[in-house]
Amino acid sequence: MFAGPEYQIHYKYSSITNVVFVTMTFGVGIPILFPSALLFLVILYFIEKLLLYYYYRQPPQYDERLNNRALSILTFAPLLLLSCGYWFLSNK
Repeated sequence: MFAGPEYQIHYKYSSITNVVFVTMTFGVGIPILFPSALLFLVILYFIEKLLLYYYYRQPPQYDERLNNRALSILTFAPLLLLSCGYWFLSNK
């Protein structure tokens, strides 16, 4: 049986993680990445909110393990920003 888009939350988490890590890695060198990542996250938030209200019939039964794992992975993004930012700014 085909699982609808509401059951494929791991793709949403992977795209969020990808955007955040690419932005944190190259954001100091390419500053336009910060507003574009913000725009992506805001658009994704509102699209998911609209889909939740008007499209999804019943929310999938997920526990908090997937969310906690994604948040624990995202805690390394500021360290990446600091280390790559230092390298970008100190490299001649």
